Amino acid sequence: MALIVEDGNIIPDANSFISLVEARELALNYGIDLPVDDNEAEVKARQGYIWLSNTYEQSLKGVRVSKIQTGCFPRAEVYNVNDFDLDDDEIPNDIKLAQLYAMGCLNAGVDMNVIQSPNQLKSFNVDGVYSETYQDSQVMKALSSMPQVYNFLKPYTKGNGSINLYKEDYGSLSPHYCRGYN
Repeated sequence: MALIVEDGNIIPDANSFISLVEARELALNYGIDLPVDDNEAEVKARQGYIWLSNTYEQSLKGVRVSKIQTGCFPRAEVYNVNDFDLDDDEIPNDIKLAQLYAMGCLNAGVDMNVIQSPNQLKSFNVDGVYSETYQDSQVMKALSSMPQVYNFLKPYTKGNGSINLYKEDYGSLSPHYCRGYN
């Protein structure tokens, strides 16, 4: 099923801010790995589109333009983004790049819902001999964050880029745009 690209005109059933052709061109320019198979790449695009809206919309400036739009853009009443106001029918290039980087992270294996917590010190003993015991790592459900995605969205957020993410939200991510995955 081909991507249905939101271009700012409230496209019914839109599921991406970026076409597959544009995603592949930008991925090549920015060194982002996408699936070779078009169907798999489109799935990553749809996942990234939904993830952006579900994760960041509550922190974005402005409001949706229409109650029937499927994504977090276009937005009305978005003022002073890098000293410019956003048009109500605009899908900024930053939003496309945020989706592209999310696609790359997802392709690299980032789980959008799980963060691996580091081992925590369970006990420590210094009775003449150094000794440490650690608890087993725990996996907990939480918001997975992709730092480069956040950087592209920052100018569009309320409160000078505060998206209310915490250190725990960053988890293990991928290549140069998602720490931890190779």
